Amino acid sequence: MYCMGTGDCFLIKFRSGLQDVFTMMIDCGSCRGDKNAFTPYVQDLAGSLTNNTIDLLVVTHEHNDHVNGFDKCFDIFKKLTINEAWFAWTEDPNDPTGAATALKQKQAKIKTGLRKAMMAIKANENALRSGNAPNAYKPRLEDTTAAFVNGLDTLASINLSDTEDEDADKVPLPGMRKIKELLREKGTRIRYLSPGNSFPLSELPGIVFHVLGPPAKRDAIFKDGKEGTDVYNKTMALNDSLMTVNALLNMSGEINPTDLPFSSIYIEETPGDRTSKKPHYYYFASIVKESETAAAPVGKSSDNVISDYRDPKNDWRNIDDDWLNSVGALALRLNSHINNTSLALAFEFTGSGKVLLFPGDAEYGSWESWHLIPEWMTKGRNGKPWAEDLLNRTIFYKVGHHLSYNGTALEKGILMMNDPGLAAMATLDRHRIAKGWTSTMPNKYLMQELIKRTQGKLFIMDEFEVLSPPSATLNPATLGEDVFLSKPLYKQYTITGL
Repeated sequence: MYCMGTGDCFLIKFRSGLQDVFTMMIDCGSCRGDKNAFTPYVQDLAGSLTNNTIDLLVVTHEHNDHVNGFDKCFDIFKKLTINEAWFAWTEDPNDPTGAATALKQKQAKIKTGLRKAMMAIKANENALRSGNAPNAYKPRLEDTTAAFVNGLDTLASINLSDTEDEDADKVPLPGMRKIKELLREKGTRIRYLSPGNSFPLSELPGIVFHVLGPPAKRDAIFKDGKEGTDVYNKTMALNDSLMTVNALLNMSGEINPTDLPFSSIYIEETPGDRTSKKPHYYYFASIVKESETAAAPVGKSSDNVISDYRDPKNDWRNIDDDWLNSVGALALRLNSHINNTSLALAFEFTGSGKVLLFPGDAEYGSWESWHLIPEWMTKGRNGKPWAEDLLNRTIFYKVGHHLSYNGTALEKGILMMNDPGLAAMATLDRHRIAKGWTSTMPNKYLMQELIKRTQGKLFIMDEFEVLSPPSATLNPATLGEDVFLSKPLYKQYTITGL
């Protein structure tokens, strides 16, 4: 596990005795860091390869914290030999069903809407800060808006290209685009994998690869889990409102009644311009001036009240752009949808029956779908569903989504991992993490369960600011070098006797 920051980069070596016989790499990225920060890790990785060769490269999904290393260290990857590469079926440009293309088009549409909304929100933030109208709420409004913008920037840094060009949303992120182009130039064999497939590799006798996700059905990709039952409880509240993407995409055009956040009876036209197509919105409240209560019954507005709310000094009261705030929910949903397109894999050692689980950042919709693969329903031992059987025999788990509440299913995931040899690694570095994520990563409930189920063999990149750190339960240094190795650039867990 390369410790380049909160993001995935794994190197897996299959050995026969002391000899490396097969090398597999999964993802390369981090949510923070430039080329200079990434280079030492990727150089170390390249230097540890046999004959400068990666036998199998797996790219799980298109998030910057999983693929931007391919862009930042492209010069290093150009010098490597890559024999084979695996992607999820959702990345297949020639998917015969058309579902992969449809998903990409939907994601591009949401990305463009998110980008436009963020530009508008930031413009409003600048206007708020530069406004001279005095009111007691301005400091609070400024702080709230700044926190919201920071949260959006965090999600955008994972999901969007680092550009304001809308056309960039129609093509893959730079890391994904560059690694695909490089693989084509090298003539690398590329496979796009679908759930329910199981197959061996001739180079690795005794090992079978099982493809768990992403789901074949669109509904599963867009499904969220119920807290406390399907996934662990959140440690913060999130806005659950939905966003009308079409309204965002047409922000520069005329506003139609269907785009408004409330009924048309609450719209007042601009005085003196009855032909104006740009209505002025305000809260249609029962608040009227005391001297006008007789002339303006409760629930009806008066010209004076309207005029008062239109006074420039009261611009801060306007709700014209409040509907944009639900873009936060849109950004979170986009993030989850792409996570659920993760290529999730289980490696089974047929001799021992032990399993290594690498689910990318799959969220609940994907985890649940593993248990519903038709051809796997009764394939497991004693008639169990195959996915449950694989989880029962898992001895190594790459923790999904940096120890967040929604990256590991509860009843259909972690509670089925009951092998006493279970160990886990989580790509979380609180020294290098977006500020908005520190309240959710690690999720304390998930972390407690993992420490218990691994008997302390939960390895994260660092324990900075982590309450009840794994080392408080079991000091990794006591495990010995045959089990655990730690170097400045990476952490290594060695599994023997398979």
